[in-house]
Amino acid sequence: MSNEIKTVYHSRIDLWVWCVMIMGLAVIVVATIGSYWWLCLLYGALLTGLFVFGIFGCHYEICGNRLIVYQFFRPHVFPIDKIKEVGKTTGYLATAGASRKRVSIKFTDRSVMKSSMPLEISPKDRDGFIAHLKQINPAIATSA
Repeated sequence: MSNEIKTVYHSRIDLWVWCVMIMGLAVIVVATIGSYWWLCLLYGALLTGLFVFGIFGCHYEICGNRLIVYQFFRPHVFPIDKIKEVGKTTGYLATAGASRKRVSIKFTDRSVMKSSMPLEISPKDRDGFIAHLKQINPAIATSA
């Protein structure tokens, strides 16, 4: 297992994510007007830390026959041989990604995700990510 090649794909981060963070910081500043300056600084630091933790704690690894999705630095492992279809999609579903440009992954077995919903993630290099999955499992179908 130690000789397996690990490829890391970072999550794409859209502009709207940064806008939400700035808007949250603006709300904190307005809400703490007339209060202690250190309170504004504390709340701002906590909110910024939460955003940084959420945004940069999301990435994807392909290691051997496993797809590992890190969300909030917690790994979720999925077997690549159980993937039946991948495709590009857009949307704002609450999934492991900070972008509208996503990759939708459907599995052959519902027990992999304990749901019939597809896994949607947002790697920066969608084409390279899909090609890498298909290289490992050529039986994966691609959708539009």
